[in-house]
Amino acid sequence: METWLIVVIVVVVIVLLLLALAAARKRREAQLGQRRVEARARTAQADQHLSRAASAEERLEEDRVAAERERELAEEHARRAAEAEERVEQRESAVARERAAAEEQAARAREVDPDR
Repeated sequence: METWLIVVIVVVVIVLLLLALAAARKRREAQLGQRRVEARARTAQADQHLSRAASAEERLEEDRVAAERERELAEEHARRAAEAEERVEQRESAVARERAAAEEQAARAREVDPDR
């Protein structure tokens, strides 16, 4: 074989290798571009999820504060109810003592009353 033919074949092989490398590089860059786009989309989705989670946490905290407020109000009402019940019991005792005293006086009055 002649040298010029070998040189042409080697040059053609080198050119084909360079073209193959260029095509592989373009394919790789296209894949990287696609991955970047996919990564951005996933990041946007993650940001949306984080935003929803933050909103849910805010609502949860608001509900927690409202529940605490309601619990405090309920405890205050229970305290007032207990105080009112205690006053009622005290009044009830006083009324019972007054009734007993009145009945005792009525019994004495009947004993002393000459018309009876």
